[in-house]
Amino acid sequence: MNQDPRKAAMIKAIKDAVMVEVKGQQLYSHAATTAEDPAAKAMFEMLAKDEDDHVRILMSQYKHLVEEGKLNLDEVHPAEVDHGSHDVINDQFRKSVQRGKFEMAVISIGCDLENKAIAYYKEHAAKTDDPDLKQLFTWLVEWEDGHLEQLLELEKIYQDAYWADQGFSPM
Repeated sequence: MNQDPRKAAMIKAIKDAVMVEVKGQQLYSHAATTAEDPAAKAMFEMLAKDEDDHVRILMSQYKHLVEEGKLNLDEVHPAEVDHGSHDVINDQFRKSVQRGKFEMAVISIGCDLENKAIAYYKEHAAKTDDPDLKQLFTWLVEWEDGHLEQLLELEKIYQDAYWADQGFSPM
């Protein structure tokens, strides 16, 4: 039996989106268990949890699409997802950051992953004619933008600390 091409394209887009999120989740989970810096560990744990939430949302939408032929955004509540890092990156966090080169590498890789996720969701939101898929991917862009902002702020903190350790402070 031939599947509707539109539905097949939506299924592929969601499956590919799941893989985008799994990569981030795996990176941040591994970083959380490996990081020596407690502040970085907390950030990576938060990011891994967010990526877990994204996988759960996407898998639920995949199931709706396969079983019902359409997405169901009734159970997606973007307001519940934290777009900022206010709970993690605060003055205490900045003071407690240690100078771990591992954490700097993970942050850099994380920035690359978030940028790729943002590009993927923007591209697919722009080219789909399904309003629910467009909305889902638009929300994911917003969430990943929040992650990228967190990582860029964290990257700056670590870079400043690294340069200070190398005697290039104040910058």
